[in-house]
Amino acid sequence: MRSAGSLGDKPLAVITAGEQSPGWLEMQDELAALSSDSIHHVVEGATHESLLYDKHDSQVTSAAILEVVEAVRNDQSLTG
Repeated sequence: MRSAGSLGDKPLAVITAGEQSPGWLEMQDELAALSSDSIHHVVEGATHESLLYDKHDSQVTSAAILEVVEAVRNDQSLTG
């Protein structure tokens, strides 16, 4: 991740499971910082797996994917 460079202003959504170490959260913040047009949602109580398989947590994941797709399709910013 650190060697990835910048994504410029490409829309980027980072979804983080809340059940992670503080170091992991910091790395997720760094990932979100790769784009000037990013959102970062921490889903409290979620695990990495529940972001896919739990109904509530997976809805957060799906909504973020849709936000990025809509931003790209409409040439709009995620952040505003």
